[in-house]
Amino acid sequence: MKKSVLPPLFCACIALLVAGVSPSYSACDAVCRYLSDPLRRLFAGVSSFFAFPLAEAALFVFPALLVLLPFLPKKRFVERTTSLAFAFCSLFLLLSVLPARRFAPAPGPVPEEDLTAFTVWLADRANGEEALLPAFDGRGTPPARETVTELSAAVTDALRKTGLCPAEPCRVKATLFPGLFRRSGLLGYQFAFTGEAVIDPRAPAYTLPFTAAHEAAHQAGILPEGEASFVAYVALTESTDPALRYAGWTGALDACLPYLPAKTQTEIVSSLSPRVREDLGLFDAVLPSSGSAAAVEGSNAAAIRLRGGENARSYDLFPRLACRRYLALSNGDQAAARAIY
Repeated sequence: MKKSVLPPLFCACIALLVAGVSPSYSACDAVCRYLSDPLRRLFAGVSSFFAFPLAEAALFVFPALLVLLPFLPKKRFVERTTSLAFAFCSLFLLLSVLPARRFAPAPGPVPEEDLTAFTVWLADRANGEEALLPAFDGRGTPPARETVTELSAAVTDALRKTGLCPAEPCRVKATLFPGLFRRSGLLGYQFAFTGEAVIDPRAPAYTLPFTAAHEAAHQAGILPEGEASFVAYVALTESTDPALRYAGWTGALDACLPYLPAKTQTEIVSSLSPRVREDLGLFDAVLPSSGSAAAVEGSNAAAIRLRGGENARSYDLFPRLACRRYLALSNGDQAAARAIY
């Protein structure tokens, strides 16, 4: 067998393992945990030394590579490119699909009356927390922190204190393309290959802590969207900072309202203070429905299928987990609230 064939063949085997094409799922799971966790920690640790997203900065390197193409030996270039492509795809799958892999909790749907009571409670909490925030001349809520660096330190510290993350969150960064983010219907993302959690700093201020905590939870090994939102919610609402708590209550409110009947939604929204209602309106205005947003949805859905067949972005997991935690807390059962996760 030619030497040039070995790297892509080896990488293809890793890709098959990661995708779950294995006679023994438990063996696949063990191999991928062993390989992915150290790699994910290494890449996240290295990328945390840079203030800008390496994944986005790399986009500026591609034009330079294209300029060099005519000067490269064709045969050797094709062989090396093939090997590198296989290696990149394999590592990307390994890091994005199975870091800290484990089966996500799958609680059944909560009764509508319980979810309604929980959402009303969230609205009350959001109103109460909003009253503690400073006055603001601009639209919506003032920023929880002056810079993304300060916000990153606050949310990663809050996540560590929950004890719910399989690994340490490292750093949250600001995207280099905030305008493109908004047109794509994104508030943030986590890029597995570089281990970076990235947010759009120009998004409505009240969404930034929840988005940062959500993406940092992904960075810390929590893959399902609903789980990441749940851990972000716990981290923010248990904070001593009113601005972070407000972000936790309103983020949960955003997530739970769509699961209620339209009439109930209207009643709950009408009970909100003017600034909280304004915040929720800013969220809708900043994330328009577009073709690029649909493409992002499709890409996310494909990744989720690889991660174990979660349902539609798995965001429905968040209200189930959060509502069950609320019920456990209201019954005075602190241990059950932690055991839900």
